[in-house]
Amino acid sequence: MIPSVSLSRRISYALVIVGLFVIVRCNLGAALVAGLFSYMLVDQAEKGLRQAGVKPIVARWSAIGIFVVVAALLIFIFISFIQIGLSRLPVLLDRLLPRIDAISSRLGLDLPIENVQELRALLMENVKENARSLTTTSRLLTRGFFQVIVAIGAALLAFQWDPAPPSLRETPDETFLRECTDRFKLVAASFERVMGAQVLIAAINTAITAVFLFGAHLPFRTMLTLATFICGMIPIAGNIISNSLIVAAALTVSEQMAVTALIFLVIIHKAEYFLNSRIVGSAISTPMWITLIGLIVGEALMGVTGVILAPALVYYFREELKIIPSPRAS
Repeated sequence: MIPSVSLSRRISYALVIVGLFVIVRCNLGAALVAGLFSYMLVDQAEKGLRQAGVKPIVARWSAIGIFVVVAALLIFIFISFIQIGLSRLPVLLDRLLPRIDAISSRLGLDLPIENVQELRALLMENVKENARSLTTTSRLLTRGFFQVIVAIGAALLAFQWDPAPPSLRETPDETFLRECTDRFKLVAASFERVMGAQVLIAAINTAITAVFLFGAHLPFRTMLTLATFICGMIPIAGNIISNSLIVAAALTVSEQMAVTALIFLVIIHKAEYFLNSRIVGSAISTPMWITLIGLIVGEALMGVTGVILAPALVYYFREELKIIPSPRAS
């Protein structure tokens, strides 16, 4: 026990733990990501406007307007990616499977699927066999959408709320509310640092990859560019998904082009290790092995959203440990 830590702060720590347990138990990871991401957008926009000399009240409402525009743009990008993916992925598979079949024949391997029609038939058969689970999933998606909307609304309300500054004669409830506010601000700041770095890395990676895709005249360039950016928001696993799609698209051209794309991706991601260490390392200063453990635990508990949240939560807990007074100091 550390006597220098107040009871209000200990309770706020306990609420953080309970809150994370509820989020994991009730599958609220997507809602938490949406809320924190929304808060990050408006907070960063307001800070930028204030640094530019805009009055605080004007900066606050302008930040909300910027959030609406950026959110609409991101939704448009995501919907465009889904639409393009639904129309182009079957074409990619139709071109890819004969190539894979030819390679497997040379290597003496047997494939269970010969063309995209068989793949569609297999998917439809699985859909019929799992109709009940699909119905449950659709209900969960509807509920998840509602949760995301509520989380975004809560984030905007939290952004608008100005807590009173600490006074010398705080009542116990005021002290407790301030401690809870400090916990939330630190969680939000941790997410901003990590996700901000991840967005910057994804943007740089997308720009470099787009130059290669359009320079090499690969098919499905638009879909692959959008996939690189969107999947780049997901640490580690996102790059694996987008890189697999790029190599698959290159294989539809020729085996030599697939090898060229693979070499390019290996080189660019090796070079990005230095960029990652500079951007992410300077942002969170967390050893890689700790981050990897966090990713494993996050994926096991919450899936993809756990992978997105893990680096931010690892950084958050490290920052909380830093501000706890040492027993020797007390």
